[in-house]
Amino acid sequence: MKKVLSFIFGIGTITIMLPSCQKEVQSTSESAQTSVLNQSNTAGTHGYDGQPIYNVELSANIPGVQGGGLWLWVGLHSDGTGDYSGADCGHGGAGAANDKGDATWHYAGAHNESIVIDGIVLNGLDGFVATMTVPSKYGHYTGTLGTFVTLPGFIPPFIGFSQLQVAP
Repeated sequence: MKKVLSFIFGIGTITIMLPSCQKEVQSTSESAQTSVLNQSNTAGTHGYDGQPIYNVELSANIPGVQGGGLWLWVGLHSDGTGDYSGADCGHGGAGAANDKGDATWHYAGAHNESIVIDGIVLNGLDGFVATMTVPSKYGHYTGTLGTFVTLPGFIPPFIGFSQLQVAP
């Protein structure tokens, strides 16, 4: 019984201590997206300081013994800054490398249909600085390895697969 109570107490304490990890649930409808983009957010509205308006998650993979992958989460703030965390690796190499840091971003296209994210450092690829280009509309997207991120020239862009989520 003591173990059960300790577990419940521990979970309750973590929930109270880490309110910044709690995100608001929002509809991904067109009107909700427009509302989020046009409102003046206050710091911490989505559990982060700096007013994030996009969360971008990317999984890009080449299956097989000589394959590899890239897994990133990027939080984009309304002031054109952002931060990222993730990993990248080559299956034939030394394993996964931690990727974490700050980035910048801006809209691109005649109708701001894309977001360009600069400054993503891929440590498993010898510190290669990648650029991500993703749709500005919330949703789930698929493609090949190089569809959403630039990679070094020795990696063919049209192999493998990518899964991308653009969310509020």
